[in-house]
Amino acid sequence: MIELFILIFVFLIVPMPWGISLIHFLIWKKYWGVRIVKFIVLILALSVWLLFLFLMLQNYQIIFQNKFENLFLKFLGLLILIVALLIEYFTTKALSTKRIFGSSEFSNSNDLLITFGIYKYARHPRYIEHPFWALGFGLFFGFPFLIWLSLYLLISFSITAFMEEKELINRYGDKYLEYKKNTSAFFIV
Repeated sequence: MIELFILIFVFLIVPMPWGISLIHFLIWKKYWGVRIVKFIVLILALSVWLLFLFLMLQNYQIIFQNKFENLFLKFLGLLILIVALLIEYFTTKALSTKRIFGSSEFSNSNDLLITFGIYKYARHPRYIEHPFWALGFGLFFGFPFLIWLSLYLLISFSITAFMEEKELINRYGDKYLEYKKNTSAFFIV
C-alpha cells in the first residue's frame, strides 16, 4: 500500500517544477494571455506526465530497491515530515487554498503581495516543502530513491523560484525588490 502512495507522489511531483517554471516564464514574458499558448502548455504538460508515467511504470522496481532500516533515520524522517506538514499548514493559512493553486498567476487580478505569516521568513516556503516531503518519506520508509528525489526537487524548485521571481518583479516592481532584499528565499538562503 505504501508503495502505491509513493508511486503516486513521485508521479505527481517530478514534472511539477518544470511546468510551474514554464508558466512563470510565459507570464513574465507576457505570452500567457494568448489562448494558443495555454493550450500548447496544457498539451505539453499532459504529454510529459504521460511519458513520465510510462517510464515510471516500466522501471518502478528501481524506486523500491535497496530499502534500508535505521531507527535514527526513521525518527529524522518523521521530524522532517512534521516540518513539511507545518510549512504546508502555514503556507495555506497565509495564502488560502484558492491562491495556492495559482489563481493569482492565471488571472490578471491586482492581488496583494503576501509578506506576512510564513512569508515573513521565506519567499518560497512551498519550494522547500516539496523536497522535505520526499526526504522525509525516503528516510522514514527507507527508500534511497526518494532521498535522491529530494535533491532533484531542491535543485529544480530553485530554478523554478528564479523564474517565478522574474515574474513577481515584473508584477510587483519595487515592492517585491524590497521584500526580496529583506527576506531569504528558502528560510536560510
